[in-house]
Amino acid sequence: MPPPSQPGLVVAVVSGKGGTGKSTVAVNLAETLAGHGRRVALFDADPCQSSCATMMNEEPAATLLAVASGAVALDRAYHTTSTGITLVVSWAATRPSGLPTSLFDALDGALGEAIASHDVVLIDAPAGIDDVVRWALDRADAGLLVVVGEPTSITGAYALAKTVWQTVPAYPFLTVVNAADTEVDATQTADRFADLTRQFLGQAPSPLGWLPYDAHVRAAVRDQVPAVRRSAPLQASFSGLMTALTPLFPVSA
Repeated sequence: MPPPSQPGLVVAVVSGKGGTGKSTVAVNLAETLAGHGRRVALFDADPCQSSCATMMNEEPAATLLAVASGAVALDRAYHTTSTGITLVVSWAATRPSGLPTSLFDALDGALGEAIASHDVVLIDAPAGIDDVVRWALDRADAGLLVVVGEPTSITGAYALAKTVWQTVPAYPFLTVVNAADTEVDATQTADRFADLTRQFLGQAPSPLGWLPYDAHVRAAVRDQVPAVRRSAPLQASFSGLMTALTPLFPVSA
C-alpha cells in the first residue's frame, strides 16, 4: 500500500442490470487514472460476475471473504497490479451462500485503509440493488451509473435510482452511456433516461460522458488485457471521463 495521504474520492460503479459493461468501465477507468499518475484502488465487490482480476490477468493472493473468515490477515487482500493499481477482490467467482456480517466488516476495513492511501477508490458493485450495492453506494461519494441504449438497461437504471433516491433524495448519481454507436446516440440515451427520472422522480443524474462501441473491448476481455491499452479511441474516451471526474477529487489529491 502507498503511504497515507488525505482521504481520496470513492466512486461506486453500478448498473440497473447486467450486460452494460460495468466491470469493463471500472477496469479501464482505473487503468486510465493510474496511467495519469493517480493512486488508484479497485474493489471488485461483484459476487455474480467477479471478473476484474481476470480481465486484468492478475491473481490476488487472498479475497476479503478469506479475511472475514479469519484465514488470512487483511494486508494479504491488497494486490498491486502490473500498472500499480491496488486491486481488492471480495470473493472468488462463486458467490457464497449468504453474506456474513464479518464480510461487510472486512469490506469496511479494507475500504477505510484504501481511502486513506489513494487518490481514488473505484468499487465495482453488482448489478441491481442488493445489499452489496447498497453498501457500495452508502460508502461512496458518488454512484457512477452505467447504461446502454436498450430499454431494459434504462428500466433497470431507473429502478436503482428510484430505490436510492427514495431513501437519500440528494444522492449524487453520474451517468455514463456505454457502447454507443455515435455521440448523438449517446446523448439521446442519456436524455431519455434523464427525462424519465425527471418526470417520475423529480430529478436527474448528472451526465459524465459516453464511451463508443469498440470491437477491441471483446477481444481485450478474451485476452485479459484492459481495452485502453489497445484502442486509441477508447483511451481518449476514458481520458474524457477522467477529466469530467477531476472536479470531484479532494483538493489535496
